Amino acid sequence: MRCWNCGEKVPDSAKTCPACEADMSQTPTPEQEQAVREMLEQMDPEMRQQFMELARSSKTADEFANAIFVGACPTCGSENTQDCDNDPEIENPLVGRCLDCGTYWCTWCDSLLDKNKLECPCWEEEIDLPGMDESEAEGGE
Repeated sequence: MRCWNCGEKVPDSAKTCPACEADMSQTPTPEQEQAVREMLEQMDPEMRQQFMELARSSKTADEFANAIFVGACPTCGSENTQDCDNDPEIENPLVGRCLDCGTYWCTWCDSLLDKNKLECPCWEEEIDLPGMDESEAEGGE
């Protein structure tokens, strides 16, 4: 089988990928794969092409997701960035971090954040997303 994250060959019995250490139990389900196919079919053709080029140029699924959800550093332009989702000291996954210059920013609105107070005013605003009713936007069921 192939690793879902880096594409390298992995023994069928492997719990983690020997190349990138990805958890092999996190392989996308057929339903998740179908949802991605449907999303791609609905995209503007030019955007879909850019999306596919980014997927091909990314070495791993994590790198691809990082490029989409975090992007380049707003201070120095470096693409050596990551979200802080797995950082136990940072509670909000919307915090981006540049591994080159040390900048922290809100990945939702691109505002720079003080590393001693990682809070963004936009996190307090109500989010109005198409297709979502008011109770869902406020975190309800």
